[in-house]
Parts: sequence; C-alpha cells; structure tokens
Amino acid sequence: MDSLLIIGVILTTGYLGGELARKFKLPSVTGYIITGLILGPSLLDIISSPLLQTLQPVNDFALGLIGLSIGGELKYRFLQRNWENFSLIFLGESLLTFFLVFISIYLISENFPLAVMLGVLSLATAPSSILGVINDRNTRGVFPRILMSIVALDNFFCILVFSVTTTILNIFYYQQISAAGFWSYLGQEVFLGIILGIVLGYCTILVIERIPEQRKSQVLLIAIIFFAVGLPRQFDISYLLVTLLLGALVVNLTSHYRKFYQALHSIDTPILILFLTLAGAKLQLDILPAVGILGIAYIVARLSGKILGARLGAASCYLLPAACQNISPLHRKYIGMALTPQAGVAIGLSLLAEQKLPLQAGVVSTLILGSIIFFELIGPVLVDRALVKTGSVREPE
Repeated sequence: MDSLLIIGVILTTGYLGGELARKFKLPSVTGYIITGLILGPSLLDIISSPLLQTLQPVNDFALGLIGLSIGGELKYRFLQRNWENFSLIFLGESLLTFFLVFISIYLISENFPLAVMLGVLSLATAPSSILGVINDRNTRGVFPRILMSIVALDNFFCILVFSVTTTILNIFYYQQISAAGFWSYLGQEVFLGIILGIVLGYCTILVIERIPEQRKSQVLLIAIIFFAVGLPRQFDISYLLVTLLLGALVVNLTSHYRKFYQALHSIDTPILILFLTLAGAKLQLDILPAVGILGIAYIVARLSGKILGARLGAASCYLLPAACQNISPLHRKYIGMALTPQAGVAIGLSLLAEQKLPLQAGVVSTLILGSIIFFELIGPVLVDRALVKTGSVREPE
C-alpha cells in the first residue's frame, strides 16, 4: 500500500478510535493506542513491521513537538518565584518513584538496564491529560499552576536523565561506546545540542518579532520546528534537548511567544494522533504474558512512588518550613495524586530506548503502552479528585 495512502488510513482510523473512546468516557489516547494495536502486526497487519520502520520520522517529529511543549512550560520567572514552594515535593516524588520502580523491576527480572530504563520512564507525567482536566473543570487558584510547573519539571528531568542514562549504559554496561570516547560523545550529544537550540531559538525570536504578517511568520515558524527535529537527526544528536531548549528560550525571551505556540498547535494534533496510533501498532501481544507481572509491578510502584513520594516531600516541609512557606498543607497532601497520568513522553522515550539500547525487542514499549492505558483511565480521575479536594474547581454560577 502506498505510504501516503496508509498515513491517511492511520490518521482517519486513529481519529475515529479516539472519538469512539470518548463516547465510552475513555481518554482519546486509549482509543488511538487500541486502534493502532488492531491495525498493527499483532492483529490485522495493515501497519506492517517494515512500514513502522519507514514511518519512524513521524515518531521523532512527534517527540520533538512534545519537547517544544515541555520547554514552553519552563517559565523562569514563575519557577524562580515558586521553586522553593514545591522543590521538596518534586524531589520526593521523583526520587521515590524512580527507586520503587527500579527495585521492583530488578527484583522480578534481574535485568539491570531494563530496571534502570523503566525507573527513568516512570518519572514522566502526561501534561495534556492533566491540562485537559484543568480546562474541563474551570479551575482557579495557585494549585493548578504549581501542578503544571511540577509536570514540566518531571518531564524535563526525565528527558535529561534518559539522555545521560542511555549514554552511560552504552559505555559501561554494553560497551558500545568506549570509555575513552565518553566525553567526545557526551560533548556531541549535549554541547552541539545546546548550540543548535540557542541558534534556532534566536531565529524563532527574530521571526516572531520582525515578521508581523501572520501567514508568512507561521510558514517560517513551522519550518523552524522541522529544522529543530531534522537537523539533530542529521548530525545524530539529541533532538529532545534541542527542542526543550528552543521552547524554553522562546517562552522566556520574548513576550510574543504565543505566536510560536499557535504555529505549533496548528500542526501538532494530527502528528500526535499518528504518533500514538503507530505506538499502539508496536504493541506486541505475543510478549504480553512475559511482561504481565512486570507491568503490574511497574503500575503499583509508579502509583505508590508519585503519591507517597509527594507526601514524603511534603513531610520534609515541616523540617524545613522556609522551603514551603507559600504552599498550603492541603496542596501538599494532594499534589502527588494529580501527578499520576502518563502518556506521550513515556511512549516516545520507550521507543527511543529500544533504538538506543540492545534491550529485548518490544519489552519496554509493550510494558509502557499497557501501563499507559491504566494510567490514562485512572490518572484523570485522581487529578479531578485532587482539584476538588484543594478547592481549585470553580463552582458554576
């Protein structure tokens, strides 16, 4: 089947699957994943394994868009003003989640790289799911803003730790990179990525501020988005770092940053539907029995880590009251519950992990995709409960 035709089929069926899921009060992302599973090699094989490889740039581009969105949440002034309000909570939920997932997976599988990777992936939180609940509930007050800041930090931290961890595993565990070449490899991954992010960020700001006509500026801004993913792929460096830095620079260095994100949002919905449907197609039913117990362990450990870790961080506020003086005990109590959804970032990084590391084919992505169906069903319910309990929901007049 022609590649353009199959993209049309994937986009249409993915969209219809998402709409059908919403009819049954399920998240759209669940519908996209299940549609992809039906179309994929495990069932109908309309999206074949070779086709999945051909459409790999779609996955990379979608993950780049996610990186840009996360960078846009890293607003320096807000983080500077509020960092000490939620720093202990952020550290508590991040560290405990990683260690609980790592220990649980390692005790069951005795596979160190797999346990480390799943520990890193467990840090990611789904901003779109949480933002969807916040918008639906017409929220007010500081709790939703603090929540979205922690979500952005979770994903930023997850992506940075992922980049470093895959490099270290390749050097010291798999010996795919020599120890002598560590600094040159890391320099290429990080230093060149930072330079490229700064250059593209500067170009983006020039377009935003110097080209007032919307249609012309939108064309150039979309071109920059393609450059932000395509150039790092060309030079084999981390496009995640480039897009994160680009998004953060734009949102912090120009007051007209909304112009850039309007251009981004004009293309992100179809790309993300393609990405999530293709991710579902990679779900391998034949290895589900093998990862079943690991999936349960991952879900329980991540859920416990997010909720208990935030509570642990909140308890530290009583020892260091100056660090949490502007966040109420009620907000501390329910913030962990609101950090449980997981979707796009974890899916993208799980697929990337299987490219970068010689892990057993399909194990990480299948486990993550299966657990995400659970977290996308339960997570929004917990977010809604946290918003209600903190008094953040505006009552209808």
